[in-house]
Amino acid sequence: MHRPRTTRLVTAVAAALAVPLALATPAAAGPGPAPGDDAVPPAVASLPLEQNGGTWPTSHVQGIAVDQAGGFVYYSFTTLLAKYDLEGNLVGTVEGFTGHLGDLDFNAEDGRVYGSLEYKDDEAFYVAVVDVDDVDEVGMDAQESDIFSTVYLPEVHDDYAADMDGDGTFDGNVGDTADHRYGSSGIDGVSFGPAFGRTGGEQRLTVAYGIYANTSRTDNDHQVLLQYDVSDWARYERPLTEEDPHRSGPAEVDGKYFVRTGNTTYGVQNLAYDDAQQRWFLGVYRGTKPQFPNYLMFAVDAAARPVEGDLLGVPGPGGEGTERGLLLALADDGLVDEETGIRGWEQKADVGLQPLGHGFFYLATNSGSSGAQTADLRLVRWTGDAEAPFAPATSAELAGTCAVDYTVHGAWPRGFTSQVWVENTAATPVDGWTAAWRFGAGESLKNVWSVDAEQHGDVVRAANLGWNAALAPGERTTFGFVGDAPSGTAAPSLVTLNGFPCATA
Repeated sequence: MHRPRTTRLVTAVAAALAVPLALATPAAAGPGPAPGDDAVPPAVASLPLEQNGGTWPTSHVQGIAVDQAGGFVYYSFTTLLAKYDLEGNLVGTVEGFTGHLGDLDFNAEDGRVYGSLEYKDDEAFYVAVVDVDDVDEVGMDAQESDIFSTVYLPEVHDDYAADMDGDGTFDGNVGDTADHRYGSSGIDGVSFGPAFGRTGGEQRLTVAYGIYANTSRTDNDHQVLLQYDVSDWARYERPLTEEDPHRSGPAEVDGKYFVRTGNTTYGVQNLAYDDAQQRWFLGVYRGTKPQFPNYLMFAVDAAARPVEGDLLGVPGPGGEGTERGLLLALADDGLVDEETGIRGWEQKADVGLQPLGHGFFYLATNSGSSGAQTADLRLVRWTGDAEAPFAPATSAELAGTCAVDYTVHGAWPRGFTSQVWVENTAATPVDGWTAAWRFGAGESLKNVWSVDAEQHGDVVRAANLGWNAALAPGERTTFGFVGDAPSGTAAPSLVTLNGFPCATA
């Protein structure tokens, strides 16, 4: 796997950098993930406020994925994958499968889209892996082209097909039965993010179970999350062949975790990791047990370490005691149900939830009729309000809210020194920032001051230190660096602050 050249420099000298954001966003803890050698990813400001995913003779939209660097949006309509560019033009579709394609996520590591795909009658549960770069025409067939592969998940099968009442008969795709361990109905949510208990490091694919809403049992009130390292999944990938479902997949999971949310209807439909808030968001269909608050969205803090504990309501081996597992606590935010302690939001997030960075998300809503389903995306921002956690983004919020003056103060053979002034031109203060730009002539950082900086290829990301995070409206501040310049220097390009483009002097 290709990994970009990385240079990391950390110093603490008295000066500052600033960043603007039209509305406050979570403070930056440091430079974000490496954007790759080719370019700074497009700023949130370049994304459309709204987009329609077309009308299709399928079931409703089930998930979305966004490739910000490539400029594409992907929609899952359960039996069809649709690819659009950011201007709203249809680029291509993948069809020719009858299984249920659920939630999606884009893996920036390999440039492919991953999605849940299940065939309950065959007890076959897969992660679909789509080479979306090659999706360039309408009507591409998942089974007759090499763009669509699948990886089987034995752990999901074993829980789904468990004969829990021991009568020797598995009851199949039936919710009102004692079968299905933890009430598992298969899989739906998928997302890439760090291992639970961490906010960085190698990315894991996380898969969330569907959970039957059966109100007569007590062992189906946890969300079940599996994590996988997909770096070696090429050995498991097989073409999709519905007449002969394969069983090629990892025998073991890298982690199995439980989140007590109370009852839901079909578990986590959309799972999403937001690096800006370092949280996992879980969008569900509302549950029906009256003893629970039955919220529509939940969150888990990424840094919260899993703790082994009792799975309340789940009988232990042989029916003795209570089963134990690795528990993830719900984030201390949102509404709270005083009787159960469960926290969450009354926020629809079950058919498309995609974090975009800097506190912004795409939310999908579905509409239409049988055989004519459509989806609408809306760009929203996180508010932190327990009653209304998202608000529609506006073009004014996405306008440039910063100014940058980048000056080369001195140059010598194969070296230079630069000073950068940054001004917050927004009407609101900021607390926490990350600046990014791309060098134009192969320059590289050598020493920096007043920032925590990383360089990946030509791309530099510089973040505030602990003492220089705040910048009031109209305030400006500065930072600087010494660099190597084997081919001279050039004005930087694609200058952004907290993902927003800046006016440059």
